[in-house]
Amino acid sequence: MKARLINNLGLKVLSIFLAFFIWLVVVNVSNPLVSSSREVTLEIENDAVLTAARRAYEISGKNTVTVVFDIHTRDEYKIRASDFRAYIDLSELYDVTGSVPVKIEVLNNNDIYKNVSSKPSVVRVKTEELQLKPFELQTDIQGQAADGYALNGVILSPETVEVEGPISQVRLINHVGVRIDIDGLTSDDQGKAKPVFYDANGNELEVDSRVHTNADESGVDYYVFINKVKEVPLDFQVSGNVAAGYRYTGVECSRKSVSVMGMKSSLASLNTIVIPSSYLDIERASEDRVVTVDIRDFLPEEVEIAESDSPMVEIRLKVEPLVNRTLRLNLRDISQDGRTEDWEYQFMPSWVDVTVQGLEEELDELKEEDLRASVNLAGLPVGTHSGSLQLGSSNSYTVLSYSNFQIEVTSPGSTEAENQPSEQEPGSESPEGKELVQSPAETSPAAESGAAVVAGAAPESTAGGPAHSQ
Repeated sequence: MKARLINNLGLKVLSIFLAFFIWLVVVNVSNPLVSSSREVTLEIENDAVLTAARRAYEISGKNTVTVVFDIHTRDEYKIRASDFRAYIDLSELYDVTGSVPVKIEVLNNNDIYKNVSSKPSVVRVKTEELQLKPFELQTDIQGQAADGYALNGVILSPETVEVEGPISQVRLINHVGVRIDIDGLTSDDQGKAKPVFYDANGNELEVDSRVHTNADESGVDYYVFINKVKEVPLDFQVSGNVAAGYRYTGVECSRKSVSVMGMKSSLASLNTIVIPSSYLDIERASEDRVVTVDIRDFLPEEVEIAESDSPMVEIRLKVEPLVNRTLRLNLRDISQDGRTEDWEYQFMPSWVDVTVQGLEEELDELKEEDLRASVNLAGLPVGTHSGSLQLGSSNSYTVLSYSNFQIEVTSPGSTEAENQPSEQEPGSESPEGKELVQSPAETSPAAESGAAVVAGAAPESTAGGPAHSQ
């Protein structure tokens, strides 16, 4: 078999060459027509007809058509897609079917193309009503100003834009804004930005090219204002006296300080924000009073609340009821001042009940030794005497009264008659006890101020004592 293939090999190769040459001669002599095609972009004419009628349009399917044609074999190398122009004339739109015929023009080498046509020969055009809707521009701030600085405001120019497009697209738009990056800013800034469409959830919305605004080309000018921020503590000026039997115990506030912003020169002298007493009155209060104030009312000019803070602050003026407690002291256990050596002192009875007034939680922790009670024995002669008790002072409680007691003084050398109890002197305290204040419901300002309470004295009463500035 191999011998048969290679036998007369030269003649066989020569025959193949001759066959190709003869075919080439025949083709060049006959130059037959062959079919060919090119993909061409579809152009639109007279779209102003629909625009004038306030209608938008959209081509169904692809925006290209296939141009088919016949051409002689020897001219195939000349074919270019740019030789053709495919277009539709919207003035010829057939409203019933929405179809428009495709037209083909041969721009170059018109003499070499035969039977030129397009596939498809018609295209369908969807139309819908145009809508023009105004939107107020909003800002979409990106990032944060540098530490110690805050955004004071943004000015946009223009403040509104008009959006035009098919109703089906415009109805998707919830709002229109501009995206501004302020990350790391320490001073004012300005620039231009293009409008951005957003849906109801604040997400950027993708719309087709038929939707546009009157600011697409020029853009929107923005001006960003950055101010210095300072944390300023609050100060409270409380006025008035609470009702009898109550005590003002202080201020509780939803915040101890607020962030304010302004020019550095304006913030330099602002060290506290004072809430005046006209807003914080506790006169005759028998329960907490809650006041809500707007901090902006107390700021100097050119100083504002930082956007990160709310201007509203809730202030609670604490008022609590006073209660009474009675503590029993063993007189032998308290301090005895001025004793005379070798003399004997006997207390009758051996105890004394001390009634104090104060806040319940403070009195619950009060112990007998906290009263720092003492009795002064200096100068007492032999005999029986009405006892006088000295008590320490405190801001947490007020001593109202203590029960009566007597002191019997005897000496080793005294006679029996001398040791007999002496008659009660006219004007001495009754056995019911010594009253230190007129009413147990009232608070002694001496105890409030820290002054010593002396047994037998009757301090003036007050309705709760004066309120203090926090």
